[in-house]
Amino acid sequence: MASCRSSPDCFPHRRVVVAELTCHPLDRALTVLVRALVSPALAQASEHIHSDPRARLQYCIEQVRIEASEGASLVAVCAPHGRAMLSQAQQTLERLESLQLLTRELAGSPLP
Repeated sequence: MASCRSSPDCFPHRRVVVAELTCHPLDRALTVLVRALVSPALAQASEHIHSDPRARLQYCIEQVRIEASEGASLVAVCAPHGRAMLSQAQQTLERLESLQLLTRELAGSPLP
């Protein structure tokens, strides 16, 4: 009978750690930055594509563009919170698009 220490079933959390360690470092960094730049609600809503950080970034950009559009519509009808919503969405969009540009540039350059 094998001891529990030698059985991978005794330490299922190790499989997760190993999987994370095999991810590309840029993908991990991209995931961390996207989570930091978007709202907690958007981070949660984009969790379904966590395995593809570039697709997650694109998804978040699309969602923030929708928020910016909604904010602009609220400004047009003089809603009091429209300007704040639009401003926040524009700032987030600028950051996410900058991150996307860096990601594209890094994808084309050789890594050390």
